[in-house]
Amino acid sequence: MEINFEHKSTGAYREVSHQIKRVQESAESVVPDTNDDIGRIASVQSSVLLKSKDVTGRGVTVTGEITTALLYITESESGVAALRLTKGFEMEYELGEVDADTVAQIHLAVTNTEARVLNPRKVSVTVELTGELSCYRPESVRVETALPPEAEQELHLKVETAEAVVVKAVCEKTFAVNEQYVFPGGKPVPAQLVFQRPEFCVTDTESVGSRMILRGELHLTVGYLSNEAAYPLTAEFSSPFSQIVDLGEEELDGCSALIELTSAYYDLIETISGEKALDAELHAVVQLAARRRQSLRYVSDAYSNRMPAQCSVQGGQISTEAQLLRGRLSAAERLEISEDCEDVLCVFSGVSQAAAAPGKLSASVALDIVYRSREGSLSCARRLVNLEGEGPAGPARLLSARLSEAALRPEGGALDCRLTVELSCLSGASAELARVESVSLDEEAAYDLSRFPTVTLVRAGQESLWELAKRYHSSVESIQALNDLTEGLAGRLLLVPKEL
Repeated sequence: MEINFEHKSTGAYREVSHQIKRVQESAESVVPDTNDDIGRIASVQSSVLLKSKDVTGRGVTVTGEITTALLYITESESGVAALRLTKGFEMEYELGEVDADTVAQIHLAVTNTEARVLNPRKVSVTVELTGELSCYRPESVRVETALPPEAEQELHLKVETAEAVVVKAVCEKTFAVNEQYVFPGGKPVPAQLVFQRPEFCVTDTESVGSRMILRGELHLTVGYLSNEAAYPLTAEFSSPFSQIVDLGEEELDGCSALIELTSAYYDLIETISGEKALDAELHAVVQLAARRRQSLRYVSDAYSNRMPAQCSVQGGQISTEAQLLRGRLSAAERLEISEDCEDVLCVFSGVSQAAAAPGKLSASVALDIVYRSREGSLSCARRLVNLEGEGPAGPARLLSARLSEAALRPEGGALDCRLTVELSCLSGASAELARVESVSLDEEAAYDLSRFPTVTLVRAGQESLWELAKRYHSSVESIQALNDLTEGLAGRLLLVPKEL
């Protein structure tokens, strides 16, 4: 006789794939006739836009656009000029068979950009791009298992409870930010924009009913040239943002958010008061995975006192923790340069790589430094600084990394450097769960219960009550009713009654 259990289920999402893919894209550019020849590359900065994310029958295709801004010191070493290159890219992720309701989320990051001077009028740029893809599929999660009424007299069940964290909603929402930023006074007036690096940082999430409220900061770094200076300059702006996303689920405990820029428009304008300002219009998509803590009641073992029982057991992993953690890495280093530095004129900096691993957080910061030598000429240096620190004890997934501090001070033929990187990651843990799916009873080999004593006197070892009840054709409840079990079992004499 086959006994199948009854189940109560709830809707959820399961992550069916997590892949990291790296691609390299190269492009060449010729110096415009109006620009001087290339002397030395001073800085190369790249940013990425997400254009499309298509789920097909075999996988996911992601397309976008990489924009690279290149600054160079002219051959005469008397000034700087800029070039801009744009290149499309495509990433293909193979997933095998993909259901039509699979939802994909992507996190894109430029991990390295290299420039090479082919001749004084031509350069080649190579960009390394990383795409981290997560795919979710809706499914039913069993939250409670019970015997059908007609089988209640046939089996004894060992029912356990596990606390799991399940993904209840996966969705995305596009939004736009329109801001006008005034350049600070006392600095050379901007004449030409060279590059812009926007960073969306989610600082807080709040669940209200079926809606998730996201709050954060938009940090925007701008590089520009001025007719009043022979060197590049930077400006940093920030503004708060918030978004309300309707998830269709209530009583959520938290969520992870990935924000990808989809388009950006910038323009130098003059305000009514005569100040120079940056008019910025940014379009982005926020990708959410919202979670809820759920108690799962499942059958871990079963037996019958009437006949042999064969359990069909299915194993699987459940997520037991999903916590958003924020960390900070700091470093103080002395960077050697080839010439004595009189003055640091400009620093282009950013996180090129970051990672979260059990017990460890790491990041690499790329620094493009433009400085004036003791002889008065423009010079530049590129350095990479690695930072490491303590991370979450268990597995973790990086969500964002931002350089919040970069301070350099010249000291002869070196630069004293102080850096701080802020990271956020999703820390998780999992546990193996073995569930009894069904029980097969051998009615033809039924026990002759008259051969077993009504009560058996047993000295307990390290067994549990469940193990004793299973061995002597009893039940946990009957053993508890017949014995005073206020203390531990080991070494005690117990009366174990037979139960039909």
